[in-house]
Amino acid sequence: LSTNWQKGEGLNTLIWGHSSTGLYNSYAGAATRTKQLVGTVDPFVEYLSPSGVRTSFRNRWQHLRNDNDNNQGNNSDVFYSELQSQKIGPWGMEKMAITGGLVHQYTRGEAQLYTGGSEDGVNTARNIAGYLQVDQPIGQHLNLSSGVRYEYFSINSDSEGKPVFRAGANYQLAEETYLRSSLGQGFRFPTIAEKFIRTGLGDLQVYPNEDLRPESSTSLEIGLKQGLKIGGFMGYLDFAVFQQRYSNFIEFSFGTWAPSEGFDNLFGLGFRSLNTGESRVRGAEISLMGQAKWGAQNQHSLDILGGYTYTNPISLTPHLNYDPDSSNVSTTYIGTSHDTTGYILKYRSPHLVRFDAQWTHPHGFVGVSVRYQSILQNFDEAFVTFEDLGFVDWGLNDWLDNHPTLPWLIDVRVGVNLNDNSKLSLVVSNLLNEEYSVRPLAIESPRLVNIVYTYEIE
Repeated sequence: LSTNWQKGEGLNTLIWGHSSTGLYNSYAGAATRTKQLVGTVDPFVEYLSPSGVRTSFRNRWQHLRNDNDNNQGNNSDVFYSELQSQKIGPWGMEKMAITGGLVHQYTRGEAQLYTGGSEDGVNTARNIAGYLQVDQPIGQHLNLSSGVRYEYFSINSDSEGKPVFRAGANYQLAEETYLRSSLGQGFRFPTIAEKFIRTGLGDLQVYPNEDLRPESSTSLEIGLKQGLKIGGFMGYLDFAVFQQRYSNFIEFSFGTWAPSEGFDNLFGLGFRSLNTGESRVRGAEISLMGQAKWGAQNQHSLDILGGYTYTNPISLTPHLNYDPDSSNVSTTYIGTSHDTTGYILKYRSPHLVRFDAQWTHPHGFVGVSVRYQSILQNFDEAFVTFEDLGFVDWGLNDWLDNHPTLPWLIDVRVGVNLNDNSKLSLVVSNLLNEEYSVRPLAIESPRLVNIVYTYEIE
């Protein structure tokens, strides 16, 4: 039995006040101060039978309470249970592994935010699943894996179930050279928040969508992993290409979702979770990880982890009207996007670079992390439209003109071993104190300095 409880207080600002006069302030109504209590209790038991069947029964109760200062507090309880059994070498097949299990999760949430589902804001959700997976080596170099899972979801009185499949293979081409491939399906039911949220962020309104349908997907990956040994350095170079394709893709989009009451509710304009049709993400990733050791008894080591990811996420149905029954606005990808070049999905960064290196020695460690992502090409045009029409003054257009790219970010850390049981560390995030925004109207954190003392009890 294990348990963990945390209590904290924080301020979340979703939209800045103004890019030049209030960058680290909040737009009126868009700041929320929260006092939070979150805890988990995890009972579990595992049994190994004389016949070699390993069975585990894992459970979790998670309690969350958010006391917000804007009369939009919420609390929830999640109860999770999973029963899993695994047998190695069934039917005399020594290397085969069969794994099966059942999963049950029940959520009860109460929130003023989610009155779209019930007047008192109480909503319930349930997930029941059963799965079976078989892993089988073929010869000395090929490993095959396949599985099936049936998912059943319900929120209040709305429910749906669907089977999903996956399969994978790993083939050893040469010493420390591995070729892999996988094919899988996904099925995601809308969340309570996506279906039932009703709130406002200042003048911006957020509306529920009780008719939101589940999202399904198919993913494919092919990868090559190569072991490396250069002098005292040993590691792996990994390259993969992948594709995900989605149906009934769920996105948060702008449109007219309520009867107009004039300027008080921005004429019914706001944001809502919608099924936006078909989409596809293709990409490639390369990564390097490894370690070099030297000195007496290999007391010095250098750990390296780096990689680059490219994705091309596009809408396959850019002219689909998300709300064909509406006579007020034709809501499509084309009509709601800031930049439709290449039909790139909203809020996606095509390029992501990361690098981390740490030198560890008997007296401590020194590490550096570098990360970069390309600027968002596309986002909701509504943010710009609101400002162009004079509804708000965020300074967004000036910010976009003056910040056409995102900066490279550098984090550093230094630690000293005080004795066998304790160490003192200095961790600096955003070392150069770059001022940047990934999502429009949301400024990211400035330089943050942490001093950490760690003591290990043996």
